[in-house]
Amino acid sequence: MKKILLCAAIAVFGFTQTKAQDDFVEKAKNGGFYVGANIGLPLSTASDIAAFNFGFDGAYLFEVIDNLEVGGLLGYTHFLADGNYTYYNWDDEYYFARDYKDASFIPIAASARYYFADHKFFGGLDLGVAVNVSGDAKSGFYARPKFGFDLGVVALIASFQSISGGVDYDDEYYGSTYVSSSGFTSFNFGVEFGF
Repeated sequence: MKKILLCAAIAVFGFTQTKAQDDFVEKAKNGGFYVGANIGLPLSTASDIAAFNFGFDGAYLFEVIDNLEVGGLLGYTHFLADGNYTYYNWDDEYYFARDYKDASFIPIAASARYYFADHKFFGGLDLGVAVNVSGDAKSGFYARPKFGFDLGVVALIASFQSISGGVDYDDEYYGSTYVSSSGFTSFNFGVEFGF
């Protein structure tokens, strides 16, 4: 009798697990693509070396429970350089000038969002890594909390973008760092299209 109950329990448990996996796969198949673009203003130390930020991204999200979507995100973000650094030493008549360089990153992140008020508003978070593809910046941790207003096919989004990879501009003559940014942060506004 114990063997029969054990076999029945294993069969029920196995069926339940298979059903749960099938539900998860079905939800993943019924997900949606989101493509967005944004513009922003650099904040904190990023504003010392960059004047403007723009980017775009694409995400695939699917609903795991009511109102919660998760998935992956791949994007591109670019910080436009702002001016240069100059230094002049009167003692040994040393003049040094260095132009700041644009910094470009490819964010690769896990993305989640939770909808409120009948899918009209949502809060979300992207977490991952931002790989530097141009400029003197370093790759780093990527975080982007966001808040959006869903208008149907189009959503309006406000977000705070943070990339931990900073940049150091060194003085070749004295060997010291004259400008150091601890990371790239910006406050962004954007639009997103859902398919």
